[in-house]
Amino acid sequence: MHFDELISNLAFENPKTHKPSSKKLLKDIKNVAIKIFEYAADNSNYDKNPARKIQIPRNAPKTTRRALNDSEIGWIVNTPHRARLSALIMTFCGLRTGELIPLQWTDIDFEKSSLSIIKSVERVSSNKYSIKSGTKSGKSRVIPVPNEILVELKEYQTKSNSRFVCCNTEGDMHTPSSWKRLWESYNNQLSHNYATIKQASQSIYNPKGIKKKVDKITPHMFRHTYATLLYSSGVDVLSAQKLLGHSDVSTTLSIYTHLKDTKMNISIDVFCDYISSSYFYRC
Repeated sequence: MHFDELISNLAFENPKTHKPSSKKLLKDIKNVAIKIFEYAADNSNYDKNPARKIQIPRNAPKTTRRALNDSEIGWIVNTPHRARLSALIMTFCGLRTGELIPLQWTDIDFEKSSLSIIKSVERVSSNKYSIKSGTKSGKSRVIPVPNEILVELKEYQTKSNSRFVCCNTEGDMHTPSSWKRLWESYNNQLSHNYATIKQASQSIYNPKGIKKKVDKITPHMFRHTYATLLYSSGVDVLSAQKLLGHSDVSTTLSIYTHLKDTKMNISIDVFCDYISSSYFYRC
C-alpha cells in the first residue's frame, strides 16, 4: 500500500519538478523496491515481494531525449572549456557518462584510430565512483574515432599529466560532485557565449540587448546525437547497435524508427508548405 501510494503521488507530481514523473523514473523506483524485497527474502524467512505487484500508470509521460541540432553541435565544437573534450568524445564516439569517466589513454589506439570501451564506473557512495570491468550491457566494444577528434586527443595528451583522458582539476578520476560542477560550468559558458555572439550578430533584431540562454545540455544528449549521426550517415541498425553498446537491438531500432518518423514529418512539412505557397497564397 505504501509503494502504491508513493507511485501514485509521484505520477501526479514530482516534488522536485512539480510535474508528473516520467514512466522511466517510476519503473526505476519499482525496480529498486523489488531489489530491496529480494534482499530481504534472501536474508530472512520473508518470501514475498509485494513490489512486483506495483502498477505503473499507463498515462505516465515517457521521457523524451533529443539530439543536438547542427547549431548546438557547432557550439560544442567551438566553445573553449574543460568539458569540451568530454563533449566531443561523447558526441562523436557515443560513450556513456559511466564509460567516459574511467577512460584512460591506454584505451586509445592512435595507430588504428579507435578506442576500447572495456570498463565503466558505478556509484558506491554519495560522492565516490569505483571502476568495474565491462559496460552497462556487459559487453566491451571498439569505437572508431574520427580523425578530427584523434588530432584533438593527441594534442590534449601532450599536455595531460593524468592517466585519465577526462580527469578532474586535480588529475584524478571524477567524483559525482566534480562531474556535476563541470557540466554546470560548461552550460554557463555555452549560454554566455551564445548570448554574447547572438547579441553582436543580431543586434538589429534584438535592439534591447535581451540575452537568450541555450537549453541546458546534458551528457546523454551527446549520446543521442551520436545515434542520430550514425543514422544520418547511413550506418545500418546492427552496426549501430554494436557501436552504441546496446544489449538488445530493439533499443537501437526504436531510436532509428523515431528518427525515421521525425524525418518523415519534416518531409511532410515541406510538402505542406509547398502546397500552401503554391496554390493557397491568395487566401
